[in-house]
Amino acid sequence: MIKFFRRIRQRLLSENKFSQYLLYAIGEIILVVIGILIALQFNNWNENQKNNTIRRSYSLSLISDLQKDNIALNSLISQLQTDSLNFVDIENKIKASNSNLDTIAEVFRYQFPAFIRSDYSFNNTTLINLIGDNTVSYPPEIRQSMAEVIKYQNDFDKTNTNLIYEYFSILNENSQYPMENYFFDSGKAVRDKIWENADPLQLAADFERVADWKMAYTMVILQFARGILKSNTTLKSDLEQLEDLK
Repeated sequence: MIKFFRRIRQRLLSENKFSQYLLYAIGEIILVVIGILIALQFNNWNENQKNNTIRRSYSLSLISDLQKDNIALNSLISQLQTDSLNFVDIENKIKASNSNLDTIAEVFRYQFPAFIRSDYSFNNTTLINLIGDNTVSYPPEIRQSMAEVIKYQNDFDKTNTNLIYEYFSILNENSQYPMENYFFDSGKAVRDKIWENADPLQLAADFERVADWKMAYTMVILQFARGILKSNTTLKSDLEQLEDLK
């Protein structure tokens, strides 16, 4: 091909057809430039394909993590909602006209949801890696959604840890009464004796403080869980649309 173009140039010069030679030279330059641009375009396309393959792999992993977290969050929300309904029933029983100190003891022992799940964690290894790696190409709005999810998770972890610590400190400090179906079981006869000999006013005061903290925990964590679930769902939907999975 190069020899062919060289012969044409030589023939045009030997025939003193300088204007035609000039036009031919310009055309040849244009062809070379077009060839370079096509090669660059192909290289860019090839790089984009590689980047899209890497991004898709991250996206699929992240979608899987978000699905697992959403299942766990829905379970947590369901439990917190059940606790909230229990608190409504507890308040109604205590405020009833026939309520007395024995009512509080009965509620405290049999109905109060003392247990808190303290082992909650997020499947966020892929998300953390993506937040720290800007070489994986994502649209700015998806990057923003990722940052929002991480912030929610960090706030949840910090708040959950602090509230659980405070709650169990208050529970240990203000509750000397054996709960039903809790950890250590000393037997019903022993539990009955402890509850029967408890000071009614002290028991009522202890219950008020413990229940107040547990109710506050339930309301705050429920709000956090709903916020994370909403952010997770938005991010998951955006990733599925980006990777054409819908």
